[in-house]
Amino acid sequence: MEKTFAITPWKYALLTTCILISALNILFFSCGVVTWGSASSVYGGYASALCGAAVFAAAFLGVYVSLKESYKYSIYYLISTILVMTLLATYFFTYSSMQGQLLRHFEERVKRLFDEKSIHVDTMQPIHSLFRCCGLDGPQDYLAKEQGALPGSCCYSADCSKPSNINDEGCATKAPRLLLLQAEINYYTCIAMFALEILGLFSAYFMGKARKLIKSKDDETPINEN
Repeated sequence: MEKTFAITPWKYALLTTCILISALNILFFSCGVVTWGSASSVYGGYASALCGAAVFAAAFLGVYVSLKESYKYSIYYLISTILVMTLLATYFFTYSSMQGQLLRHFEERVKRLFDEKSIHVDTMQPIHSLFRCCGLDGPQDYLAKEQGALPGSCCYSADCSKPSNINDEGCATKAPRLLLLQAEINYYTCIAMFALEILGLFSAYFMGKARKLIKSKDDETPINEN
């Protein structure tokens, strides 16, 4: 006699897993795009966005499968999850091999943008705005060279009239430190999502199997004719 499975525990296990994957994917997606984009790697940013979109699609399918309790769609979820896991594994190994290079490239980019700045062109604006820093070593880089003028991007809401609005830490230290944090979040969320995808596979498999067995039993139930 074939072993039976209760469908409810696997249903809620799959639902919870997919919700957790979606929450982690927000961090993965945002930190990945920032990390690759800050290092001027357009294709890396696209790859991170593609992985994030694929993870979201599979997770939403998993939520639908758990609510629908569908055997057919559980098969679709298993196939899509295996594809997503392959995509995540490829991304992870590529990212791991390039992480140090990306951070070095970013540090060089910050120095290059600072050297290219002028009174009329604020080339550091993207770095200042994203990392809330100012100059390479701090506001003194501008105060000493630009006749006491700070670019608006060095200040909160571009208002440099109040000392409390000025970003007082230099980008040479703050920006790489924050980018490293983003890179590590992207790294570890990728690992966590991969582990949850495995859990999702087991949950969907046993939920689908339970649904199939229940359907088979319903088909085999004799009809009483009085």
